[in-house]
Amino acid sequence: MKQAVVSAALAICLAQPASQALAQTVNDQCFALGDIAGQVASWRIHKKTKAQALNQAAQYYKDESDRQAIVAIIDKVYDVKGPYTTPDKASMDATAECANRQGTPAAQQ
Repeated sequence: MKQAVVSAALAICLAQPASQALAQTVNDQCFALGDIAGQVASWRIHKKTKAQALNQAAQYYKDESDRQAIVAIIDKVYDVKGPYTTPDKASMDATAECANRQGTPAAQQ
């Protein structure tokens, strides 16, 4: 009996954080958008095509506002003429742009 109770409690504890993680969105979290921009810039540097990046984003981001934010980042990274500087620069630029849109200094994000 104790084993069943412990197993049930453990299952509930493990399920709760997972369900909360699925409910979160990134479209208004500047640090998350910065991380994604850095990843997208890394994909571009490593010769992943824009179509591949869009396809991968569609796989992982189901929320419509998230998808719009990610597509905007992909468009910006892939539309730059010449090699995009670095993933760090892309991350900093996206974070700062988001913070400016929200009227919050990037350092507070």
